[in-house]
Amino acid sequence: MHLHTEARAIAQECLTKAESEGDADTAREYIHQDCEFHEVAIYYHKAISFCAEQDTSAGEEWLEDCGGIAQPGDSFGQIACRIAFATLYVAAQEALEELLEEQEEAAA
Repeated sequence: MHLHTEARAIAQECLTKAESEGDADTAREYIHQDCEFHEVAIYYHKAISFCAEQDTSAGEEWLEDCGGIAQPGDSFGQIACRIAFATLYVAAQEALEELLEEQEEAAA
């Protein structure tokens, strides 16, 4: 999986869903939901592979800002799922901002 491509696809899909409501904040909520239930965020093997193949720095930083990467009692797989989710979530949020800027430029 190519992180930027997947993140942009998620952002585009969520923006399209939210356009009927005309609200970028709604797209952000959809992004959270889509990333939370993405295969890399729920399957240990997928998460571990994802973390091994991607630069997870932005996701790890986001988690640290939210209170930490690991919680007491976490397994390795749970930590990998959390990091994979955060990495995909941050990338999709960035992709959404890019898409919104592109829409503004096209409208101008």
